[in-house]
Formats: sequence, C-alpha cells, structure tokens
Amino acid sequence: MTLCFVWRTDNNIHFASDSRLTFGSNGCDAAIKVCRIPFSIYAPAFAGQNAPLITSGELGMAFAGSSVAALMTKEALAELVRDLQGAPGYHSLDMDGVADVMFRGFSVITREIGQALFERVATTIVFAGYCISRHDLRVFRMTVDAQNALSLNEISLNVGDVEIFGSGTAAAKQRLTASPTSKEILQTLQAVIDDPSFSEVGGNIQYGYFNGTHFSTKGIAKINVDGNFGYWRGPLDMNGKDFDQASGLVPRFACIDPFE
Repeated sequence: MTLCFVWRTDNNIHFASDSRLTFGSNGCDAAIKVCRIPFSIYAPAFAGQNAPLITSGELGMAFAGSSVAALMTKEALAELVRDLQGAPGYHSLDMDGVADVMFRGFSVITREIGQALFERVATTIVFAGYCISRHDLRVFRMTVDAQNALSLNEISLNVGDVEIFGSGTAAAKQRLTASPTSKEILQTLQAVIDDPSFSEVGGNIQYGYFNGTHFSTKGIAKINVDGNFGYWRGPLDMNGKDFDQASGLVPRFACIDPFE
C-alpha cells in the first residue's frame, strides 16, 4: 500500500502521501498517513520538583507497508515520545536520542505484531524533526523488511532531493522530473493516484511541512464530484455532510490547493 514523498526545500522538509489502506485484495481510502507527533525531553528532577524542560517540538511522520503494523506502530510511537527524560552530558538529547527511542519502540511492536499474525509485516516509517545540536531538520527512516530484518538510517536530503517509498515508488519515479518543484511532486502523486493500474495507491493527497520546530499538516481543498467544495484531511471532508458546521464542532486547520 501507499505512495509517500519526503523532500527538502530551503530550510524546510515536506511530506506527502495518498490515503489508501489495503488488506489483502481489499482496500479503502481511510488512513491518515501524514501526521504530527509532539515530543518533549525533560531533565531528571527530585520528587516533588518540576522536571526542567530541555527541548520540545514536533515530528513529521509518514508510513507505508503492512496496514496493521504501520497503524499500530504509529499510535504507540506517538505515546512513547510524548514525554522523554534524559540526563544532560550523559544521554543524547537531540534527534539522535529521539530516533533511538523511536527505533526501539518500532522494533518491539513490529516483532510482536508479526508473531501474533504469523506473517511478514514489512513496514517503513519516515520521520523528521528539528535537531538542537545540529540546528537543522533531520530525517530518519525505520524499516522492517520482508525477512523481518530491522534497520534505522538517517536520510541526507539536499535541496531538490526526494525520498520516495511505498508500493507506488516505481510508478512515481517514472513520472518525476529531475530536481522537481513541490508542485511537480504533488502532481506526480496525483497522477499515480488517478492511474487505475495502481490499485494500492488512491484517495486524497495528504501534505505537511515544518514551520521552525513545529510540523503543520494541511487539508486539501478541491471541487468534489457533486460540484461542491471539499476540504479534505485524508478520508475526512470537513465541508461535507458528515461534518455539518451548523450542528457541531469541526477540526481547525488550514486547507490549501496543492496545485496553485
């Protein structure tokens, strides 16, 4: 399942994906694949004292692979990094430390799910965040492959570089130009989504990018097949009948036209 892109522009990292989940020969466009994960790192404190905050921020994340493993891992990792603790001068308190914790959690969860399901759970999660020691955004890729071998690698992205992962990778690379713009990357993603020969890629585009240390996800504004405007966050149309603004609360986030 899935087609995901991660790319760098000047001082920024961007994520984009489709919305499709596949379960064997069946599928649905119901996944939130580009997400924001808050994290905080605190120094130790004595009982009754407030722990000093060392750093905090947000990770951007996208995933591909086994639907069950990816979704369960995403949820668990979000809880794992919400409140971290480390000793200054002893522990790594930057993105290396965060990546280490993420990978340890990823390793345990994918192993447990694989043993329970008696199947391979090939899954890739790519995440990025601001590193306080290097003063830059850094990107990491965690993978468990078809042989259940685990790996964690940092991805070095220069301006114009694109990391592509998921079952639609080959189709995207055939369509993508060298050193593409953000608009061209999103157009490529949409082209693969619209291609009926790639059934594992589909649904609405999802998109997010960094604003300093914070990761911002954006809804996608487009005209629906019924002629009305849709404001989509993955499978959810915030302007549709299921989210009637006159009768209840609605999520508050900005929508963009990705092809402007």
